[in-house]
Amino acid sequence: MRACVSSDPDTEDEGRRELDVRVGFGLFASEDQLGSLLSIAHRVDVEAGQVLYNRGAPATTLFQVVAGTVELRASDVPTWLVEAGGALGLIDFAHRRSHARTAVATGPSRLLALDAAEYRDYLEDNYEVGHRILTQMSARLVADVIASADPAQFLARTNDHERSWVSAVEIPLVERLIILSRMPAFVGTSMQALANLAQAATERRFAPGDVIASAGTDPGLISLLVEGTVELEFPNGRVQRSGRDFVAHLEELTVGPRLTTSTSLTEAIVLQLVRDDLIDRIEEHFDLAMTLLAFVASVQERVNDATSPGRCRVA
Repeated sequence: MRACVSSDPDTEDEGRRELDVRVGFGLFASEDQLGSLLSIAHRVDVEAGQVLYNRGAPATTLFQVVAGTVELRASDVPTWLVEAGGALGLIDFAHRRSHARTAVATGPSRLLALDAAEYRDYLEDNYEVGHRILTQMSARLVADVIASADPAQFLARTNDHERSWVSAVEIPLVERLIILSRMPAFVGTSMQALANLAQAATERRFAPGDVIASAGTDPGLISLLVEGTVELEFPNGRVQRSGRDFVAHLEELTVGPRLTTSTSLTEAIVLQLVRDDLIDRIEEHFDLAMTLLAFVASVQERVNDATSPGRCRVA
């Protein structure tokens, strides 16, 4: 069965669609951006049992659930449940892959549908929206992870046994670029974008016991661990992180007060980026935005599986 796209032209339906877009996609900074969203967002009404998309089908459409519930099913993976306020297809879109699950409405539901190619163009034209998506998804995930039964499964990280950089000499630009290219968040990013990030970063060295970032502070600096081991402390526990990655996992991408404190347990080398420098690079290099979105989507996927069959915010 196929979803039915409403094309009612009356004013009441248009007003309701605009309200749905404002609530469901409230990540626009101007009325022009809202107008762009309205031009590509279409209302979809479905009945119980209707299939929105099948596993293995190309991810050509994204959905925002306005009312009702949708299950994402596959025989070999946990089922996800998405209720009103949740997004469908964003993880597959971020990974540029076919759908990993079949989406089935569990009852009468109202959704907004976006053509994936048009939405990609919208994000490329409005880099601020892409940055807001990254920060909001990351903030929700950090809160969900910390509140979970086993935060360590997401936050702990062991040494990858990379080449040692500890020396009195600052890491050269070319070697910074190589280091960044191997960090999970930047795999697949263009060399030009990475070169710009490497050039903008400031190298800092921490002694054992030094606090890199404290809970309650604004993460205006994004810290990338090059070498050493850090401890990440949060309200219900602490974990160790080593190997090349964000110092404080996804919290480095959030805005607002930090929930964690990161402390160096050994001598550590960290590359730090001012957030505005990252935003500038996102504006210049759309592939960087999509790479970071794919990284956040990978964490979202793991959280969804770990918390299934509970509600998923993004699927």
